[in-house]
Amino acid sequence: MTTVEIREIYQNQQDAIVSQKGCKVLVSHFGPFSQDLVSSLTLNVEHLLRSKNVNKQVAKRIFSIIIEGLQNLRLHGQKDEANRQLGYFILSESENKFHISMANMISTDEFQKVDNYIERINNYSKEELKETYLSVLENEFLSTKGGSGLGFITTRIKSGSPLKHSFFALKDGNMLFTFRIDLLK
Repeated sequence: MTTVEIREIYQNQQDAIVSQKGCKVLVSHFGPFSQDLVSSLTLNVEHLLRSKNVNKQVAKRIFSIIIEGLQNLRLHGQKDEANRQLGYFILSESENKFHISMANMISTDEFQKVDNYIERINNYSKEELKETYLSVLENEFLSTKGGSGLGFITTRIKSGSPLKHSFFALKDGNMLFTFRIDLLK
């Protein structure tokens, strides 16, 4: 069953975070992502960052990346055998960084396209990222699910570092797409 496979990957990710010296999970969710849940998670993250007195510029970057990523999970995830868009979200913290990990199912047809796109933007200079961002905005290209690829570009720009991503083949024929962003405090 797909749910069990994804839950296992999610648990392994959390275990890996906790096993790192000085690293702790701040916020975590596994399951479907409704608009209400996305709103609740972002509100809770905002309050958490304020309570930790995180630098405002860093907090804005974290918040922007989380909103973009959670909306991506909600809108673009492939459905499982129970017609749910499962995924996970983990916000963790180490001594000098915040880490954002997210995952959702994608079809095997989309796998190569997403992988190639992220690899391409990961290799862009700041200037190329900006040019691509403006080009996508001007052309207003939208996928069948409403996306234009701006989310990955925006996340790459806001994080200031390449997007770490991987894919896991699931027994139902879909793939679990995972990505992680690290932001300096």
